[in-house]
Amino acid sequence: MDKSVLKRFNDLRILLVEDDDLLRGIVFDALSLYCQDVKCARDGEEGLSCFHSGNFNVIITDINLPKMSGLAMAREIRKVNSEISIIILTAYDTSDNIYASIDICACAFLHKPFELEQLYNTLLMCVGKIVSTNQWLDLSRGFSYNIKLKELFFEDKEIHLTKNESRLLSILIDHVGKTVSFENIEGNVWYDKSATPETIRMHINKLRSKTYYELIENIQGYGYKLLPKGNLPLEK
Repeated sequence: MDKSVLKRFNDLRILLVEDDDLLRGIVFDALSLYCQDVKCARDGEEGLSCFHSGNFNVIITDINLPKMSGLAMAREIRKVNSEISIIILTAYDTSDNIYASIDICACAFLHKPFELEQLYNTLLMCVGKIVSTNQWLDLSRGFSYNIKLKELFFEDKEIHLTKNESRLLSILIDHVGKTVSFENIEGNVWYDKSATPETIRMHINKLRSKTYYELIENIQGYGYKLLPKGNLPLEK
């Protein structure tokens, strides 16, 4: 496949769950060349833990995994994320496996052994889905966020954010529904400079004043969580 096409994978953050060491290594090496991030897990339980601690937009998983099957893991993921693209790998494309993959809304089903070209073509479909559905995030009450441009809007009017406000909102958006620690906020917003909890709280309150108070929840003693009342992708 042409490298100019593979550059479209630049925004993909992939969680690869595969217990076959050889296949996992081959796929990891191939995808790491072009994707923003690729993390690996060897079983379903490890995969689920990685999902909850990371920020992925594509899951590639085998079905027959130790500890927890890929399908059971995918069902747990679907409980908290209905949009993430899931690609199922299996050497056993039985009717039961196919129907189960449909039930968890898998975007593709790849039969082992497969060529990397097949995987690339499948990921290209995921790229189109991610761009079309996840470019806008509905923050409720008339507010929305353009993920690609990192811009906040009320209805159709852009809301001005300072550099630090923009960085702060961006990291909360990247972990929407999950708690972001004070340390994570400090490192991603202020980089090598220090920021006191009071400084972070001041910037949180500025974001609340430009949106609405309930959008950002304070997790006492730990950090903050973005909780839009309707965080569904928008079609624009």
